[in-house]
Amino acid sequence: MDTDLDVQGSDAQPNLRKQRRQQEDKKRMAYRRAIEDYRDSQALQAQMTDFPELLGQGMRLGGSLH
Repeated sequence: MDTDLDVQGSDAQPNLRKQRRQQEDKKRMAYRRAIEDYRDSQALQAQMTDFPELLGQGMRLGGSLH
């Protein structure tokens, strides 16, 4: 019976490692996506502030539609 437990225990270790690695990968990818989203929003913000006069026109046009 000891050998059965050892076999089960050794099978469980790779599964636990695999699950842990998958969880770490999920966290890492979520972090990477958050960084990419932040960079994209910063780039968009920089583009919008390059032309503030267009921003003002867009607001006026949007406001006149109501």
